[in-house]
Amino acid sequence: MNIVLVPTAVAAVLATTAATAGGYAAPIIAVEPVAAAPILQPARDWAGFYGGLQFGRVGMEGKPGCDKWENPKNNLGKLSSLCSLDESGAQYGVHIGYLRDFGRIVVGAELSYDKLKVKDIDLWGDGLVFPDANGELLRAKLLAGYDAGRLLPYATAGVAKATLDFVDIDNIPHSGKDTAFGYGVGMKFMASERFLMGVDWMTHEFNTTNGKADIDTLSLSASYRF
Repeated sequence: MNIVLVPTAVAAVLATTAATAGGYAAPIIAVEPVAAAPILQPARDWAGFYGGLQFGRVGMEGKPGCDKWENPKNNLGKLSSLCSLDESGAQYGVHIGYLRDFGRIVVGAELSYDKLKVKDIDLWGDGLVFPDANGELLRAKLLAGYDAGRLLPYATAGVAKATLDFVDIDNIPHSGKDTAFGYGVGMKFMASERFLMGVDWMTHEFNTTNGKADIDTLSLSASYRF
């Protein structure tokens, strides 16, 4: 009986091999491509206090209408107003702030103080250059941003108090100060768990004793997280 089963099994194997050699091919099943899931940067913990330094550029522009002001001490008959101011200079200072992390949304508050210095002011836009102007800018602002991992892009708005002092060609000192609303955008970069780098732009419109003036700042910052 064993002798009969062995030839039968061999015959079955040979038949299967022959069928395959005769051109039989297994059906091809199409595989639909699978779209790769977007890679999201892991959220970071931005919460906590921070403080540091900032420096950058300040731009001033204004057209107050000089005919509204008179100055009997000035033989020109007009106050040395910021009639056609369009100048830029340097700004530098310190800041301290706090961030609250709500997952992907981060909000916070920041207080900053800057010194302003603008060289060779052309007040009337006629080429008559005045000496340097010095000022101060104190700002309290709120921030709202998106946690993109190590990056935190944000919008900001707040209140700023500015002062500006200069001496005209007759050696008469002038001083202006005002409080105004400001807004802007910025971005912070978490270089490490303790250090932040940042860039920030803000604009403000002031009504000083010398007329209207728009003051814009663009600054780079370095902060230490407490």
